[in-house]
Amino acid sequence: MGELPPHEDLSPSGARDAAGFIAAMRRLKERSGLTFRELEERAARRGDVLARSTLADVLRRTSLPRPEVLAAFVRACGDGERVDAWLDARERLAAVRPAAEPVPARGLGPETAPARDPGTGGPPRTGTAATARPRRRPGARVLRR
Repeated sequence: MGELPPHEDLSPSGARDAAGFIAAMRRLKERSGLTFRELEERAARRGDVLARSTLADVLRRTSLPRPEVLAAFVRACGDGERVDAWLDARERLAAVRPAAEPVPARGLGPETAPARDPGTGGPPRTGTAATARPRRRPGARVLRR
């Protein structure tokens, strides 16, 4: 397949949010008429990396793809002359996306904080004597009150 004719209905600049942007990407894929495998192969011929599993995940979600994945996808779909327009629209949407606010940790003061490995200060090591559950001896009785 050659380059696609320009179509204004697939303009990424009309997307108002990430879900709308992904919907435009889906329409671009449909218009290309290519399968995920064919898109992967076209990208590889151009020197791009575009795993079909990654592409399927991107088109299934409603979050913005990484810029390099987007550029490889647009080129593989035959819309290479508009890569910059797609990347600009992606950046515009990424900039207006509300930043995630950190959630304060409640009830995790020093007395309730998770245990730390005394040797490294990091999380406790698993499988060590310090973190292993005590084993019962065969035939030992458990005393109950």
